[in-house]
Order: sequence, then C-alpha cells, then structure tokens
Amino acid sequence: MEGKKGGILYVVALPIGNLKDITLRGLEVLREADLVLTEDTRSFKKLERAYGLPKKELISFYKEVETEKEENILGLLKEGSRIALCSEAGTPLLSDPGARLVKRAHLEGIQVEPIPGASALTASLSVSGLNLSKGFIFLGFLPRKEGEIKERLKGLPEDMPLVLFVPPHRFSKTLQILLKILGDRRVFLAREITKFHQELTFSTLSELSRREDLKGEITLIIEGREEETSPQEPDWRLEVQTLLRKGLKIKEISRLLSKKYGRPAKEVYRLIRDIKG
Repeated sequence: MEGKKGGILYVVALPIGNLKDITLRGLEVLREADLVLTEDTRSFKKLERAYGLPKKELISFYKEVETEKEENILGLLKEGSRIALCSEAGTPLLSDPGARLVKRAHLEGIQVEPIPGASALTASLSVSGLNLSKGFIFLGFLPRKEGEIKERLKGLPEDMPLVLFVPPHRFSKTLQILLKILGDRRVFLAREITKFHQELTFSTLSELSRREDLKGEITLIIEGREEETSPQEPDWRLEVQTLLRKGLKIKEISRLLSKKYGRPAKEVYRLIRDIKG
C-alpha cells in the first residue's frame, strides 16, 4: 500500500459469512491501517484471529454513536491517519452506518478509497438467475409499519425486481404486509449466504409468509411483474401463400387459421380473399 501525504479513509468490504471471502487487498489495508472503525468489534476480532492481523486500535462505530464520533475521526484523518471503515459484514454503507462520515470526508477534501469485496446484495442477485437487464431497486431494510411500507413502495416501477434485507424476527409479518400490497409475486430467498446453513430458493410471498422459523441474515428478491403484451399479429400473407401452395382451398385455409389464431372464420376468409386477389 503506497504511502500518501494526508490521511485516507478506506471503505473496506469484509466477508459476509465465509472468512475466505476477504480480498488480498482488503487484508493488506487492514494490516497497514492506523486504526479500524468497525460496526461490531467482536466480529472483526474473529477475522483478525483467522488471518493473524496485527492488533489495531478498534473504534466501535455503529448507528447510535456515529454522529458523536464523526468529528474526532475527521480530525485524525486531517492529521494524516489511515483509517479503515468496516461494517459488521459485507460492504459498508449498504444499510450500514458510515454514510455521513464518508460524505463529510469527500466534502472536506479527504481521500476516500474503496476496497471492494463481498456483498449480500450482489451475491444474492448473482445466484438468483433473474434477468436484471432493466435494473433492480434496492430498498434495504423496510420500515415496521404497514402504512410506511406502502409509502416506500408507492410509485416504484412494477416490472423491476425489488431487493431488500429482512430481519428474521420480522420476516413473517413483513411478508404478510408485502403480500397485501404487491399481490402474490414470486420471490428468491437468499438466507445465510456463504454460511453453513445457506438457503437459496424460489418461492412465493404467500408461501414464505407462513414460515416463522427463519434465522440469520436474509436477502429477499421480489420478481417484477411481467409486462402484458398483446399477441404478435401473424404474417397472414406468408401463411396463406404457404397453404395455397400446398393445394388447400380458401375455405379449408379459413377454418385452419381461424382455429389457430382464435379469429372469426368470416374475418379470416375476407383476409384470405384479399391476399389471394
């Protein structure tokens, strides 16, 4: 890691389960950082022991304390400290604390460096098999109340997958609310991803809403509604000419195509007469 003048705030992705999912660059940064901001010091110490990382000053940095610790951290960065910002697991700022600090660092001219790696969001999408060509909508953790959830979903495109994190203790209740608001859509459940009890399965909102035994970290992907498309208009001229070459009479072709496309026989008969001339 090249030494640079001034402090650097490294935003470091940690494993979401399997400790082998740390990157080489991530380990390098954690070894050479002056201190580590971590959402959960106990989780970080497991990684520290697993890779024999040198013991660093760890600052507990979670939602309830991030604002009060912000000024002190910014001061250290301005003095030249190299600080690693880590979530409890996965990539920081995806429904985790640290956004205020990172934004302040940018605004105050402090270098911010991403150290990419594991993310429950991208890992779940990558094994879902869903077509993401239109994109997807990440909602993070939903509010608790039905009215607030309904407001959050209001106006969102219905043809795009919705991705959210669901606490296990609110899983059944949250899915019952989603079922009421969205209707019974297909969903992909990614639970405890990369861990021993990993579960990757397709189901429906109605079926999953009856499960009350779920534990661990849960990512839920709700499929978008398929856009209704009108049936493609057949190439009447091509079909009629093909059947005429086979020796079929107009009335025979009329009956055949009427049955095939569900169109009135008289209407098809007129089309054939126009084509035949």
